[in-house]
Amino acid sequence: MDQKMMKTLGMVIAGFVVFILVLFFISSCSGGKYTYEKLQEKMLVIAKNYYEGNEKELPSQDKDTRSYTLKKMISDGKIEELTELFDNENIKCDGNVTVTNNNGHYLYTPYLSCGKDYQTTYLKDKIVENSLVESGPGLYETADSYIFRGDVKNNYVSFSGKTFRIIRINDDGTIRLIDNVGISEVIWDSKYNTNVKDSRGVNDYVVSENLYANIKNVSDNYYNNNKVWTDEARNYITTQTLCIGKRSKSDITKDGSAECSVKLENQLFGSLAIYEYLQASLDINCNSTTASACTNYNWFTSVSNTFWTVTADVEKTDSSYSIYKKPHSNLCNSYNYLNVVFNINNNVTYVSGDGTKDNPYVFK
Repeated sequence: MDQKMMKTLGMVIAGFVVFILVLFFISSCSGGKYTYEKLQEKMLVIAKNYYEGNEKELPSQDKDTRSYTLKKMISDGKIEELTELFDNENIKCDGNVTVTNNNGHYLYTPYLSCGKDYQTTYLKDKIVENSLVESGPGLYETADSYIFRGDVKNNYVSFSGKTFRIIRINDDGTIRLIDNVGISEVIWDSKYNTNVKDSRGVNDYVVSENLYANIKNVSDNYYNNNKVWTDEARNYITTQTLCIGKRSKSDITKDGSAECSVKLENQLFGSLAIYEYLQASLDINCNSTTASACTNYNWFTSVSNTFWTVTADVEKTDSSYSIYKKPHSNLCNSYNYLNVVFNINNNVTYVSGDGTKDNPYVFK
């Protein structure tokens, strides 16, 4: 064999080797190895397709749920046996996709548990894991919830293109958020007040059926603003019970007994109640509505604007409380920011972040 033929043969062999390597690389990059993340995504797609084709099986009432289990997906032939997918005879996984009715919007949340190898992490569990403390700033466990207290700096979450701060994890696992910036300056109310004979506003959040204070109407309109909130974002927002009872400046309660003496059910957006602000302070001298000591060791003092609360002054029919560092009783027709408060679903899944301002929590 002459040198020219040997060179040609060598080039052919080299080209064949390169071809085989390229095929191997493409195969490995195109998902030849099945992953738990792929399985979870596949479960989500299957569940969405199933309920889109069977709308009558969607949960019909607010906060109702339905589940499509991994076991049922396999028995329905939607997913192969896991031993075949992962080429592992010992693999065992359990999971489901839960669909929740949030005020007529549907949120699909997958869950997958494969022993020690993989488990879906919910945002609420990640927050507890990262922040739970027994002293100093952090997340405190109470009888029925987890509350951020002190000068915490790791309660930020990114949602729908904005940054919010986490107030607490409620007893049902929903996560309570407050707008960190505020949407605009608004008046609490400006109706004519017969007690003071002036249009200073009336501090009743609910006047009668379908008649409300201006701040509630603004909150409702903000939720319904399609330029701000997409239907996808609304899928995550659950209805809440607002505590709209009034309190005095000298009230020493922090348990919500004053504010929650009057409740308004099935609300979407609202405003902070005074007791929620008081609970966030770690100072033992925070002992009344407007006590200056409540500004100590309280992350709410880092909010840069003056914002309205949902709580009215029981002693003045034309006044409600706003917060700048601490609560102040203001005339209802004053202008302050509206920093909306709302709850997101209990089963949102954690994606990334440590809760700091520069690296807020991100959920799926």
